[in-house]
Amino acid sequence: MLVKESIYNCVWYVSVRVGVEGQAWSWRRRLFAWGEDEVRELIFLLQSVSLQVYKIDTWHWKSETSQVFSVRSAYKLQASHLIGVSTVAVTTLWNKHVPLKVVLFAWRLFRDRLPTKDNLLRRGVIPYDSRLCIAECNTVETSTHLFLHCPTFGAVWYLLLRWLGFSIALPLGVVDHFNQFSLDGGNVKARGAILHAIWFVTTWEIWKERNNRLFNGKHSSIFNVVDKIKSLAFMWLQFMWLQKLQTTWNLW
Repeated sequence: MLVKESIYNCVWYVSVRVGVEGQAWSWRRRLFAWGEDEVRELIFLLQSVSLQVYKIDTWHWKSETSQVFSVRSAYKLQASHLIGVSTVAVTTLWNKHVPLKVVLFAWRLFRDRLPTKDNLLRRGVIPYDSRLCIAECNTVETSTHLFLHCPTFGAVWYLLLRWLGFSIALPLGVVDHFNQFSLDGGNVKARGAILHAIWFVTTWEIWKERNNRLFNGKHSSIFNVVDKIKSLAFMWLQFMWLQKLQTTWNLW
């Protein structure tokens, strides 16, 4: 009797509190736009999760055939991901002029840990037919495609480079693009910091526009996205670097 009652209570908690309309999704304050996007992504990921109340939870380490964790297998796994992979210097990633949430977003992007459609497909979260880019370019949505080579979102970089007066070819990978974009400022510290911030805000706004199209069905023109990038970058940098360079909004 007690076992049946505990199982019933567990099922009730999951359905009433954790369901899509459950109390677990009620907040004490209104969420910011980026928070609403993250909640929608979380709910989307949980749709493929099936809770089994009759089974005991266990941990499985996929890098060992025995499924038992070992330091040796963890070391091999980490070392295998470092071979031939470009890296980003910690001093450039943790930029104090960029909000922490954007830095964490970039860190996930560098490690290909964002919920792009190819990652969701690999995890079995979305069907095969939903793998294509939201920009309707008939290409699988990977992080490299979305942020660099998509005909729609890639145009953002073209407009920004023209604004900055740069002429570069886009590298194949996101990390290489970040490193190359930063080096275009030369050895001047102020210019490097400004380019870092512009790169962070550009990828952040591309991701927000992608989510707005995917979850809300709303589209902003690429020119509007670029205007948002310029405004947000100016807001982040105006008190530290732009005042020193005597740069105003009209000159920006």
